[in-house]
Amino acid sequence: MSKKQPASATKNLLQVSLAPFWKRLAAWIYDLLGGLAVFILALSVGLLIAYLVTLPWAENGAAVSSALSNNPLWLIYILACVQYYYVWCWVKGGQTVGMRAWNLKICRPNGEHLSWKEAYIRSIASIGGLGTLWCLIDKEKRGLQDLSCDSRVIVLPKGYGKEQKPLI
Repeated sequence: MSKKQPASATKNLLQVSLAPFWKRLAAWIYDLLGGLAVFILALSVGLLIAYLVTLPWAENGAAVSSALSNNPLWLIYILACVQYYYVWCWVKGGQTVGMRAWNLKICRPNGEHLSWKEAYIRSIASIGGLGTLWCLIDKEKRGLQDLSCDSRVIVLPKGYGKEQKPLI
């Protein structure tokens, strides 16, 4: 269940402009680094656990590495960790690290944060970032991921959110 923003915050968000393609692209590039960091962390934690569990009977690390690389659950675990990072950012604050750097925010048309369900739908629709190209031809500058969950990427006014808490 998502927390509703105060009416004044919603009113202010509705008066901002929609994000142009170049700002979305810049934020996406920043967010690739954030996703890569989560990927490396998930990989490290997963490998550590795998090595600790198999330590008594594994002769070398190659056996563990081979077992993980052939297991589809390993790939699902890594991708789910990266997906959860983006979903969590969108639900909790409407922004990822890259979006904060470029003063962008994802919200519903009424200014509220996305729900968990909407954020998961958006994350699936935005895999690869190709859906963002759709905003070049959409009159309302929405990408396919925005259309999938009825969200908007807006440009926040300068100075907005300077008093915000850090993401973590």
